[in-house]
Amino acid sequence: MSFRVVEIYNDPEPVTVVLWVSRHKPLPVQIQRLKEKLGNIRIIQVDGTVPNAETVVEIAQKHNAKIIVPVLPLSFIARLVELSKRYGFTVLYAKMEAIATVGTWEEAKRIIEEAPDRRTATTYADGTIKIHEFKGFEVIKAVQIVTEPW
Repeated sequence: MSFRVVEIYNDPEPVTVVLWVSRHKPLPVQIQRLKEKLGNIRIIQVDGTVPNAETVVEIAQKHNAKIIVPVLPLSFIARLVELSKRYGFTVLYAKMEAIATVGTWEEAKRIIEEAPDRRTATTYADGTIKIHEFKGFEVIKAVQIVTEPW
């Protein structure tokens, strides 16, 4: 297991603990949206590779987290949603819209600097850089894969 658990935000007298499962810290606007909905919050980040959804649940229970925001493989998220029904936490999806694809970090920085509180960049294996903008949180109620014969 190669992950660490760190506190990254803490209001005075926090009421709700949010478990942020991502190698990226939340954007300022994401923290603000959580505060608007939940009041005073404490954000605990799980940074790194977790072996399974059950480990995330154990960490959530240890820190008394009622909200989990995962950036994980779909299979992990599906299992977290299943477990949320048993353990009484809410799984949120941070909806990010891809607004640009660029070839250099200079281009990416220019676009991010237009709205740094809600934009971030991701580098892909082919060298492209995508700029994403936060659009809001949504509760994940179910994860379903629909297939057809090929």
